Amino acid sequence: MTVPLSLTGKYQLVVLGQEGSAEVREHAARLVAAVRHAFDKLGVNPKKFLLDLLPDSVGSINSKMPAVAVFLGLSPSPTLSRSDSGRLRTLLDSGCLVIPVVESITSFSAMVVSEVASLNGCSLADCGVDFERLAARILEGFGLLREKRRLFISYRRVESSGVAAQLYEALDAAGFDVFLDTQGTVRPGEPFQEILWHRLADTDVAVLLDTPGFLASRWTEEELARANTANIQLLQVLWPDQTDGATAAFSTFHPLSRGDFVGPDTLGPAAQLAESIVSEIVDEVEGLRARAFGARHAFLVREFAIEARNEGMQVLTTLEQNLVLTLPGGKRVLVMPAIGVPDAERYEKLGRLHERDRSEGRTYAGIPVLLYDQTGIRNRWLQHLGWLNDNIACARSVSISEARRWLNDLKGLSA
Repeated sequence: MTVPLSLTGKYQLVVLGQEGSAEVREHAARLVAAVRHAFDKLGVNPKKFLLDLLPDSVGSINSKMPAVAVFLGLSPSPTLSRSDSGRLRTLLDSGCLVIPVVESITSFSAMVVSEVASLNGCSLADCGVDFERLAARILEGFGLLREKRRLFISYRRVESSGVAAQLYEALDAAGFDVFLDTQGTVRPGEPFQEILWHRLADTDVAVLLDTPGFLASRWTEEELARANTANIQLLQVLWPDQTDGATAAFSTFHPLSRGDFVGPDTLGPAAQLAESIVSEIVDEVEGLRARAFGARHAFLVREFAIEARNEGMQVLTTLEQNLVLTLPGGKRVLVMPAIGVPDAERYEKLGRLHERDRSEGRTYAGIPVLLYDQTGIRNRWLQHLGWLNDNIACARSVSISEARRWLNDLKGLSA
């Protein structure tokens, strides 16, 4: 059996900048460290799967492997070395993600080479203190994190509505799609609690504002329990004098002191956090996304692999974190673990990936499959997925609860 290239390749992180600049090299080293740390959180071994091509280094880009580039514009009218100019042309011609980063957006055009002047860039301040935010965007470019950045804020309205609204604004400005019950996310006449659980199932990280009375509410306590059941990473923001008790299996804690608040109020609609603390929380959320994705992906793969082995089948993980299921007779099926709620866009992505592999000579038996966890998803949406399965020929979805029956049905392909 020919081993797919995607089982043996690497992710290519290319950092570009002013030729010979010590400042560019220093920032590049910090960025690579942040990306390696994000790989670790995701459960992907950076020593095995990450190739970093730093400014002025020797090495070429493999056009068959995923690549993302960052252009560090840290000096006016920058010039690139011959090797970096060649890499940039290759990346742009291939349609790879190239992210320009400059000291200040107001001087963007003067700090970048003409080839990337038309691209949307960001400032160093928007990359995170330790490049957490930029590292997350790079993982999105590699396809290791989904581009839909969904968050859920759980709080007790009477105690922390002011801080919840403040965090909503900051996270929304950072590019997250934030669920907050006061922001018009549920339309009149819709089942509020059902939609809330559905949105929680589709979140990357849940931010819990742990005020003194947070767990006194039946709903906030149930939100915590459901987040645990769905393997969702939690950032618990602990109010002064609150302790980090064993309330959640997947919690990271951010303790607050009274000095972290602006003014005397720590509770109620008038309470506000200092902007520096808000920025810290946004960075922490960004850093948790890779761990959150990795934990949910690992759960799906582990449960699916157990069922597959029980049926005498083998499961291999590809570079893109998809699965190649090998049946007893040697035939293979492509499986894509879908974190969160599957939609038509995921069907299209899987269908295109399947077409690409087949065009490169890889053979699969049957159509590819989206594997997902049905916990918390609305019945109405599950019915929609059933309709997609009946009407879209390029892919289908299977919940982890249906995996055993589906694998058993596949035995007919082994002959």
